[in-house]
Amino acid sequence: MLEKLRAYYRDALVEYGQVNERHAYEWFSTEHGELFGIKKEMLTQKERALLATLFTPYEAVTTQMNKQQQAWYRFLIHGAEHAFEQLPPSTHTRFIYFYIQKGTVDTRDFTEAIQSLFPYDVTIISETEQQWIVIEQQEESVASTLHEWIDTLCSDFYIQLRAYIGQKCLHSVELARIFAAEKRYFHVGLKHNPAQRVYCIEDIFPLLLISGEEMTYATMFLQAVKREHDMLKTIKTFFECNLNVSLAAKKLHMHRNSLQYRIDKFIEKTSIDIKQFKGALTVYLAILLHEHH
Repeated sequence: MLEKLRAYYRDALVEYGQVNERHAYEWFSTEHGELFGIKKEMLTQKERALLATLFTPYEAVTTQMNKQQQAWYRFLIHGAEHAFEQLPPSTHTRFIYFYIQKGTVDTRDFTEAIQSLFPYDVTIISETEQQWIVIEQQEESVASTLHEWIDTLCSDFYIQLRAYIGQKCLHSVELARIFAAEKRYFHVGLKHNPAQRVYCIEDIFPLLLISGEEMTYATMFLQAVKREHDMLKTIKTFFECNLNVSLAAKKLHMHRNSLQYRIDKFIEKTSIDIKQFKGALTVYLAILLHEHH
């Protein structure tokens, strides 16, 4: 649908991050939360009404945000790198993405409900009425319990909700590009596995390879153990020994307990359980990519 509109409106249709004079455009959100605008002067009243039935009209929501939320919004959504200096300091940051497939919510109530799920403060912003972002800057995360939260939020607000748990990454100006990449990963998951409620990199990684998606930020979890001596070699050997700890320890000439310690340390640092199939597959493919690039 969007491609047909682009063919019809040509240069009059733009994506949200492509222009600065956003007031000159009428903005809409697709069912996957993608924002696009069409020059107001190119739209008739009938066209505007038709587009409003096919897509969700988008209105800026920054007026309802506090200063910290506005800084994150400018940095992530508007791509304003100078806003990074206004963000709260941290060593690591994780984004958790929510997408409301069906139903609507009251902004204040939904924000309070999400915050109540965390035992610490998080920053919550809504990009559109359908798309919400939780910004988590804690060393210890409770994001792994998100599967349980989704059922609660769906029943409380009578909505269909999907979520993507992003990777823990270093707090730097690179966050805006990581944010954009993880949003794309989320859309890949929604496209290929629409019935799944919660996604993470283990679910998406094989799909990214199959669909030929750009992989720059898909292997960020390897950075967490890059400084660990021979960690990747150890984990790769563990995989190649069919996840058999005793056999891998013998091949590596190390004690079984030492290998188990390294495996547990890898899981702790990356939040990926390599004792499970999806986790093992993702990390093994990531190591192969790392070795061949």
